Amino acid sequence: MTTGDTMSYDGVLLRHVTKDLSEILKDGRIHKIYQIDDLTFLFNLRTRKTHTLVISASKQNARIHLSEASYDKPYNPPMFCMFLRKHLEGGFIKAVSQHNNDRVAIFTIKHRNELGDFADKHLIVELFGKDANIVLTDENYKILDALNHVGAFETERTMVGGATYQFPNDERINPFDEDALKNTLNDLQSDNHRDYLKKIQGVSPLFIKEFLHRRTVNQEKDAPLFRRLLHETDPHMVTGKRIVFASFDPTHVEGKRERFESLHAMLDYVYTARDRESAKRQQAQTLQTFVQKQIDKQTAKIERLQKALRETEKIGEYQTYGELILAHQHMIEKGDREVTCHDYYKDQETTIELDPKKSPVENSKLYFEKAKKQKKSVPHLKRQIRKAKREKEYFFLLESQIEHASLSDLREIKDELHDYGYLKKKSERKKAPKRQNRFLLFEDADGVEIMVGKNNRQNAIVTHKEAKHYHVWFHVKDAPGSHVVVKKGFPLSETTIRSAAHLAAYFSKMRYSGSVAVDYTEVKNIKKIPGQKPCFVTYKKQKTIYIDPSEQTIQNMRRSKE
Repeated sequence: MTTGDTMSYDGVLLRHVTKDLSEILKDGRIHKIYQIDDLTFLFNLRTRKTHTLVISASKQNARIHLSEASYDKPYNPPMFCMFLRKHLEGGFIKAVSQHNNDRVAIFTIKHRNELGDFADKHLIVELFGKDANIVLTDENYKILDALNHVGAFETERTMVGGATYQFPNDERINPFDEDALKNTLNDLQSDNHRDYLKKIQGVSPLFIKEFLHRRTVNQEKDAPLFRRLLHETDPHMVTGKRIVFASFDPTHVEGKRERFESLHAMLDYVYTARDRESAKRQQAQTLQTFVQKQIDKQTAKIERLQKALRETEKIGEYQTYGELILAHQHMIEKGDREVTCHDYYKDQETTIELDPKKSPVENSKLYFEKAKKQKKSVPHLKRQIRKAKREKEYFFLLESQIEHASLSDLREIKDELHDYGYLKKKSERKKAPKRQNRFLLFEDADGVEIMVGKNNRQNAIVTHKEAKHYHVWFHVKDAPGSHVVVKKGFPLSETTIRSAAHLAAYFSKMRYSGSVAVDYTEVKNIKKIPGQKPCFVTYKKQKTIYIDPSEQTIQNMRRSKE
C-alpha cells in the first residue's frame, strides 16, 4: 500500500467522526483498554453492542475511529495504559466533542472516584502528526497524565501532571462559523490553496484543492459550495500515485475510486492496511537482517573449516618428516632448529623444521602426532562442513520466504526461529496463545483445491499432515520454495498441473525467472531427511514441467481461504 496523504485526517473529517461517536458511544461503558503499540490504544466499549475504538497518537497515522479488525493484544500493559485503566475502565461516555474545527477530540467520561462518587474526566486526543498526544484531565482540565510529556518552557503548552491543560491557540477562523467563513472567502478570491490554509482552521490541502476544483467545474458561489463540502458525508478512498481518503469524494484526484458505507469502515480499512504494512516492513527488515547475518556467519564458518580441511592434506608430509628424522637422527643434535637430509620418497634434499628444545626422537614423535591428529580431524571437519552448508541452505530458504511473506507468515517464521533456539524468547507473565499455521488454499479452473505452504511450518503441515499419500506434491527444482499439494491423485488434467506448477514457481526464489523447472510426484514419494529440519525432504519418481510464473495467473485463481 503506497503512502497516503498524512493530512487527509483533518479537522473536517474529525468533525464527522466525533459527531458519529457522540451518537454511537453515548452512555457506552468502557469495558477494557489495551495498548497495542507505543502510541496506539484500543478501547473496548459496550452499548447495546460491543465496539472497538482505536485512538492513536502515531506521528504518521494519528487517528480516531471504530474498528472491526482483529488485533494482537500484549499481555503486559505499559504504565500509561495501566493509568488509563485505573481512571477510565468502568466509566461511561458522557459526550464526544471537537475543539472548534481543530484536530482535537474531547471524550468526557463519567467515572467513580476514590469515594465512590461520579466525577467527570476528559480524555483529550490531539491529532497533530509529530506532536500528536493523548492527555487525561479531571473535570477542571487539570492534567492527570499525558502519553507524551512536555515540560514547562519547552513549548507554550505544558503537558505534565498537575499542569492545567490549554487548548492550542489558533487564530484562523472556524469554517463552521458561517459569517466568518463568508467574509473570509469574499476577501480571499484566490486560486492558491495555500492562501486558504493560512486563514481557515482544520482544513487539509486535499479539502481546499477539491473546493477549488468544484468551483471551477460547477461555477458555484464560494460560501454555499464550501459549506456543502464541509457537511458532505460520502467517504471515498482514491488509489493513484498515492492513497487519499476523505469524508467526500475527492473528484480532482485521479485513480481507482472506492466508496465506503461509513467513515469508520473507510478509516478502519486505510489505517489497518497501513499499520499492517508498516509492521510487516519492520518485522521483515528485522528478520532479513538476522537471516543475512546467519548466512554470513555460516559462509565464514565453511571457509574456515575448508581451510582446516586443506591443511589435512599435509598428513602424508608430516608422516614422512617423522620417518626422515628417525632415519637421520645421527645428524641431529638437541638444539638444532632444522635438519637437511635426503628424502628417499622423492629422491631429493629436503629441510625439516625442528623444535630445538626436543631430542630427535621427540621431534619425530611430534610430527607423527600431528599426522595422527589431522587424520582424526578429517571426518569431523567434513561433518561440520556438511552441517554448516545445511544451516546456510536453511537460512537461504528463510530469506526466500521472508521476501513474499505476509505479517502472519513473518510471525510464524519468528516463532520457528525461537523454537530452534536461534532467537531468545522474551519472558511473558502469561503464556501466549499458539499461532495457527494458515497455509493458502487455491482452486484452479477445474475446481481442484491446491494447498500452498508459505513458510517452513506451513510446508510441514501441508506435506506431512494435510496431504494424503496419493495427493500430488509440487516444488520448484533445485531452489528454495513453497510446498504445493494438489488435493487429488493422478491422473491430473493439464489445467491442474499447470496451475500447481504456477503456484510452486511463483511462491519460490524463482518467481521472477522464466522457464522455471518444477518437479511433481505423489506425496508417498516424499521423505523427511533424518537429522535435518522437517522443511528438508527428498523425493523420487518425479516428473518435471517448465513454467513461466505469472502474477496475473495467480490472481485469476480463486483463493478459497487461508
